[in-house]
Amino acid sequence: MGRSDVGTRPGRTDIEDTRPSQYLEFSAVTIKKRSIALFFMRLPVFVPFILMTPAWVSLNRNNTLTVEEAAVLGTAGEFCFFMALSITPLITLTGAQWIAPLRRWYGIWFAIIGIFDGTTAAITTEFAGGPIGRLTGHSFLIAGLLILLIALPLLATANTPAQRKLGKWWKRIQRMTYVCWAFVLIHLFLLDGLRPFGADQGDGDPIFHQRFYQAVAVSIPLLVLRLPPVRRWIIEQRTEGRAWLVWLTVAPLVVLYVVGYAFIINEEFFQGHLAFTLHPAED
Repeated sequence: MGRSDVGTRPGRTDIEDTRPSQYLEFSAVTIKKRSIALFFMRLPVFVPFILMTPAWVSLNRNNTLTVEEAAVLGTAGEFCFFMALSITPLITLTGAQWIAPLRRWYGIWFAIIGIFDGTTAAITTEFAGGPIGRLTGHSFLIAGLLILLIALPLLATANTPAQRKLGKWWKRIQRMTYVCWAFVLIHLFLLDGLRPFGADQGDGDPIFHQRFYQAVAVSIPLLVLRLPPVRRWIIEQRTEGRAWLVWLTVAPLVVLYVVGYAFIINEEFFQGHLAFTLHPAED
């Protein structure tokens, strides 16, 4: 087919007039690719439910829920919580605003997993005193219960209508996330303590097998990258085309973060496999 000059302005060719549509087409492809990427990046929240389904359906066969639910669901909650906290620093480092929806997504599922964890624990754990005793029978359990209680209002307000109705109060409520962060570290500290354990039964690297140290390793980079002077410096360097300097500078933090997260994921799948096969660790 031949080209037509109908509709073109003087001094412009029909090829030049196709540029806006080409840009729109490019944008549509980019949006589609990002939507697909977001879809797959949301899927990890369903892993703990898949891993725990056999234990739930079998009504705690082999005491799997009693032994493994806290490890599987607790670790999954930790994964989601730190993933939600990771989005803002990642946007600071890359400028990739399109991943922002993951912040709310993982925050919501952190609370949902916490509800499943608390409910299952109240029914199946061995602490005396009924459901209340099973949730408050130890200091680390009380800290875990406080995490859930803080997460509930965050969950209830994690939507656009609530944001509109609450106005400036919405941000103040959501800042309770930082209180929740502190209690996550307290909970894991009370659970594991500071002294490494299990070296003779593991791979000789007991520190990063402890959930408290995993959380600390992930938290340090997230805290540093949230500091206003650090954020300003990173944005300035990216704006001036020196992203390489940013990544070179934060490389040690990235390594610490990746190592900590790798052990969290390893814990989830190791304990999850035991739960899925109904062969708990103490079986």
